[in-house]
Amino acid sequence: MRLVALLICLLIPVVAVAQEEPELAPTSAPTLPGKTTLKDRFYVGGWLGASFGDVVSSVQVAPELGFIVVPKFHLGGSLVYRYRKDKRFEPDLSTTDLGGSLFGRYFVYAPIFLQAGVEQLNWDYIANDPIGGELTTINADHTAILVGPGFALPIAPSAATYMTFLYDVNYDNEGPNPYDRPWMIRVGVGIGL
Repeated sequence: MRLVALLICLLIPVVAVAQEEPELAPTSAPTLPGKTTLKDRFYVGGWLGASFGDVVSSVQVAPELGFIVVPKFHLGGSLVYRYRKDKRFEPDLSTTDLGGSLFGRYFVYAPIFLQAGVEQLNWDYIANDPIGGELTTINADHTAILVGPGFALPIAPSAATYMTFLYDVNYDNEGPNPYDRPWMIRVGVGIGL
């Protein structure tokens, strides 16, 4: 199942967020400038996330690097850092979760794209110790297969902001998960080099 999902992630990728043109035409995907160097095909960016509640709060940072394979198809990767504080336990659980992701974007009809990717996250959670029955911190890995639509809007000649609506195919309703629900909304920015 994971192999099939990974193949789908590699086949459905989506287009770049940052382009070298001032605006995206509504009927076609963004294009690269006439003569491009390898450097012109790279963009940097990322997304920030935050969730503040009475019980659980978190802050996430994910810098990313992308590459324009062809104007309609882009590949990229990001590092993921998340600080989380959970007050449901005594003492409070404070964790630093680390991971990374690989993704692809494909513009179906500019500025709309489809995105697919894999995110690996190492995270901590609290559970009952099977031997002693007391609460203990468990360190676990979660592999998320993230798929969904998004859109990119230019904000400058070589920069764009984007929003994605992603669903984690590997989300387990019964087990522990690093995220509260399988759906995620991510907003970020990309800037051409």
